[in-house]
Amino acid sequence: MADQHPGGDQSRGGYYPPPAGYLPPQGYPAGYPPPQVLNSTARPCCAAPPRFAMSATLTTSAAQQASARVGSQRSQSRPAAMMAAHSGRLVAAPAQGQAAAAAPARRRAALAVRAAGKAYEGSLVGTGMKFGVVVGRFNDLVTKLLLEGCVGAFERHGVAAEDVDVAWVPGSFELPVVAKAMAKGGKYDAVVAIGVVVRGDTTHYDAVVGGATSGVLNASTDSGVPVIFGVLTCDTMEQALDRAGGKVGNKGGEAAVTAVETGSLLRQLRGEGKAAQPW
Repeated sequence: MADQHPGGDQSRGGYYPPPAGYLPPQGYPAGYPPPQVLNSTARPCCAAPPRFAMSATLTTSAAQQASARVGSQRSQSRPAAMMAAHSGRLVAAPAQGQAAAAAPARRRAALAVRAAGKAYEGSLVGTGMKFGVVVGRFNDLVTKLLLEGCVGAFERHGVAAEDVDVAWVPGSFELPVVAKAMAKGGKYDAVVAIGVVVRGDTTHYDAVVGGATSGVLNASTDSGVPVIFGVLTCDTMEQALDRAGGKVGNKGGEAAVTAVETGSLLRQLRGEGKAAQPW
């Protein structure tokens, strides 16, 4: 092999010592071993191309210095006050701390957008309103507690006792037809349907729950009078009792509050009772 190392400096990559007056090719950094010269022809011996050779000579400190220079150039390229286009004109962007402080104000401004017309919202005062309640007798240990919670909530929200009528049906499956009849009678501002369905060993539970749910919804949409769904659908009797005045509250009372609010809202939309308030 022609490219042997007969005594050259092996510590510098196996290059022959350069001849007197030899100048390394352009691109080699200072101090890098020059290419070997054989028969007056410059060629590297076991050397990488110049680009690789240059990168190989970068030390860790040199790489850190280069990274610092790049960061400095980037920071200098950013103007102290960044300009942003806004409403057809240039405005100075706030500093980072100012932008963070202004964020809540911007969110409040976005939430404060108001419609040009009127806003309608139901009232929780049921004075002068009339309500009907349909109750399923099945599982009456629980439905009676739900009815007590419903009537008590009506009274707390200003509804007179004589303005609440109660109709009893055999079970939850019969709630929709009676609720629809009460709603279409034109006497009530809203109707509440109360029942309890507890899961058993058969699919009867699914049939009753599905029929009661869709039936109550249809009674409401067909009549144009709110029919509030106050039917408990539970896996155990314990769950039902927890929701009839137990640790989870009384769903009958919650249904009554929903009836007051929805009924008063429809009164406003129909031009009865309290007039709609502007923003």
